[in-house]
Formats: sequence, structure tokens, C-alpha cells
Amino acid sequence: MIPSTKADMDAETAPKLMRLIDMLEDCDDVQEVYHNGEISDEVAATL
Repeated sequence: MIPSTKADMDAETAPKLMRLIDMLEDCDDVQEVYHNGEISDEVAATL
């Protein structure tokens, strides 16, 4: 699935998004997880 809009994640928001995605993927009732968060290479390097 390709999002039509993307949301840029800053250094404060990116870890929260990643934690949420991890929690959703660990949930047995969740089959697929999609998001439109765009994490730049600079922000990803700080994670």
C-alpha cells in the first residue's frame, strides 16, 4: 500500500512512531500495519 500523503517525522516523533508500530506488530489481533511516516536518514541515524 502506497500512501497518497506522507508525514515527515522529526527526531522527537520518530521514536514514538517506531514504538507504536512495534507494539501493533506484536499484537496477535493485528494482521498488517501501514503508516505514512517519513523518517529522514539523519533522524534514522539518531535512533
